[in-house]
Amino acid sequence: MRLNTVILTDDSYTSNVSDLFVTLKSATTSLLEEFCYQNSSVELTNQILLSDSIDKHTLSEKLSSFNFQPFICYWYGHGTDVSFRIDNEDVVTLTDNHYAFSNALIYTFSCFNAKILADTLIENNLKAFVGYISEAKCPYGLDDLTTEIVMTFISSFLEGKTANEALEELKSAYESSIFNEELDPFQRGWFQENRDALIIKGNKNLTINDILIS
Repeated sequence: MRLNTVILTDDSYTSNVSDLFVTLKSATTSLLEEFCYQNSSVELTNQILLSDSIDKHTLSEKLSSFNFQPFICYWYGHGTDVSFRIDNEDVVTLTDNHYAFSNALIYTFSCFNAKILADTLIENNLKAFVGYISEAKCPYGLDDLTTEIVMTFISSFLEGKTANEALEELKSAYESSIFNEELDPFQRGWFQENRDALIIKGNKNLTINDILIS
């Protein structure tokens, strides 16, 4: 069997949280590789697309070798309610590259993308979208903890939970930090806002078995 994945990462100097996005990319890759190590019959094809390797004109071509079959796409970058951004460019919008994610599960750490953009992607055969309807925040000084929390969805989904069950695990991870008295009130408040902004659209019962290719 094969697992196809794509990680879109804004590692540009124009992004004030590019270090976090790169950390999320690396942590995601480690989880995917560990999954395939533990499941030796699964071969991983993981395409990592950084700021200098894509723009809105080349993204669909990069994805064309994936999107005719199921795959997981991870978005680590900036967003609005109608666009996903890499290096200050709208690379996915309501009218650009919205068709390029057919057959995918998209999991994001990006602001606002679950609000309107997700609906357009679902209309263009996206399987499911998990992300934030408002800001996705990383409290100051807590990149490592934020990464640990964000990875919860990925590990839960790879373990066989449905997309909705994995989302609930992610919300629980945020909730643990909300009540962590070692964090200050502002940090806990940001994690609470993240938890409350999370949403899933599309097939909530999607599992890793729906993504694996025989």
